[in-house]
Amino acid sequence: MPQSGKLDHTMALKPAQSELERKLQERLQCQPAADWVRDMIEHYRRTGSYRPEDLRRLLGDPTKGVDMGADASLASFLADRESKAS
Repeated sequence: MPQSGKLDHTMALKPAQSELERKLQERLQCQPAADWVRDMIEHYRRTGSYRPEDLRRLLGDPTKGVDMGADASLASFLADRESKAS
């Protein structure tokens, strides 16, 4: 049976993550949540809502755009961020 012209999004993924990306992802997943994140979660559990300052810190400034695309990778993002810091 012929396939349709549309690709499943999983078919478009790169075959394997780079070793660096895999290691970075593992390290980030092992990190404990920051104090402000734990406070935000606790506040939500108590009140059922998020404080505006927590949302701004978590999501960023809603008046500014975001420069991330479908082809963005964690390693390239961190490398770009590091080069801007130095």
